Amino acid sequence: MISVVIPAYNEERYIEKTLKKLPKYLELIVICNGCTDKTEKIAKKYAKTFSIKEKNVSAARNYGALKSKGNTIIFLDADTIFDERLTKKLNSIKDKDFFGTCRVKPDNKKFIAAFIMFFKNLSGLFGLHNASGMIFTTKSVFNNVKYNKSKIKHENEDFSKRAKKYGKRYFLNCYTTTSMRRYEKIGYLNVPLYWIKDFIFRTKSYPAFR
Repeated sequence: MISVVIPAYNEERYIEKTLKKLPKYLELIVICNGCTDKTEKIAKKYAKTFSIKEKNVSAARNYGALKSKGNTIIFLDADTIFDERLTKKLNSIKDKDFFGTCRVKPDNKKFIAAFIMFFKNLSGLFGLHNASGMIFTTKSVFNNVKYNKSKIKHENEDFSKRAKKYGKRYFLNCYTTTSMRRYEKIGYLNVPLYWIKDFIFRTKSYPAFR
């Protein structure tokens, strides 16, 4: 079985579209972390839904994994949709212990959005980024690593670095489609500067764009 764990903080605008697109044969789990909107009410129509008070994405992922039954877990952002080929590729992996992500494309047709995602995919191919709105792992790797609750930014990067000790990393040739809302709010031309500042100062959290 494959379980999909979706942390969601005030995602009423996106969560229904994400859940509707997921294959029905997957175990779907939504963890509402600190929600004050209709996210939980919407999610309950499609998935096992739990609520925690902490507005902490790492704590939400850990809680969702605890509730999951699958031998493989897909941690999916609430504004991200994946190609069903992902599940087929996961089922074809022969390694007992593995983790990783896949390629990503934007949810709009703007050239600059595609350009940014091209370079993100290129960096992923060489192991320089570790999430595309989605990260997958076997339960055995997760149990050895877990998300660090003190990290609510770059948490997938931290998880993946530690996971290398316990399983093989995969960068699969299939796609997620992820919301470009963060880039839209920051401004596409400001993205390189944002990345440079983030690399230097390593800010502890993302601003919430809803």
